[in-house]
Amino acid sequence: MELGAGILHILLLFSLSCLNTSAAPVPSIRMNMSYNLAIELNSSTPALLRSYLSAQGHPFHEDNDKICKVEVKCLPKGHLANMEENEMLKKIYIGVQQFELHLKNIVVQQKNMNRQKRKFLNRLENMRTHLSSLQANLEDILRTRVGHVPRDLNCSPEHINIQENLFRQKQQGCAILREFMQYIKQVLRSFRHLLRNAH
Repeated sequence: MELGAGILHILLLFSLSCLNTSAAPVPSIRMNMSYNLAIELNSSTPALLRSYLSAQGHPFHEDNDKICKVEVKCLPKGHLANMEENEMLKKIYIGVQQFELHLKNIVVQQKNMNRQKRKFLNRLENMRTHLSSLQANLEDILRTRVGHVPRDLNCSPEHINIQENLFRQKQQGCAILREFMQYIKQVLRSFRHLLRNAH
C-alpha cells in the first residue's frame, strides 16, 4: 500500500469513528480503530521487511536469518500477554514510541545509502504514518482509562548513534524490522484480548 493510500485508509477509519460517536463511547471507538490499525500493520510488515532486504542487496536478500541476528538497543522488552489491561496498554504505547523512533532512524539511513530505493522508503513512511495513528489512539485511551500518558522512555532510540559502517547499519535495520514484525503480532493479539473483554 503506498503512502497516499495509507493516509486515505486512516482518514476513512477516523471518519467512520466520527459517524458512530453516538453509538459507542470514545474509548471503545479508539480501541476498535487501534485494532484495525494493528491488523493493517501486521499484514504490511512482512512486505516491508522483504522490500528492505531487497533494497540492501547481497547478501541480505539471500541469507538474512544469520546476518540480521545482531543486538539492537532500546527495543521493547518482555511479552504483553497476561498483563493487567491498563499496564498492557501503557506497555504497547511505549513500545510503539520506541519502534517509531527506530523506523525514523532507518529512514535517515536509507536516504543516505539508497537514494533510488523509493518503493521501500514509501512503504516505510506509510508504516510510520500507521504507527503515529496508533500512538494517538493509545494516548486517548490511556487518558480516559488512567488519566495520564507515559512520557519518558527509559531507553529512547533517538539517543542511539547511527552506525558509521554501512554493513552494520543494514544489519541493524534488518534486525529492527524483524523484531517489529514479531512485536506487532503481539500487539494484534493484545487488542483482540482487550476487545473480547470489552463485550
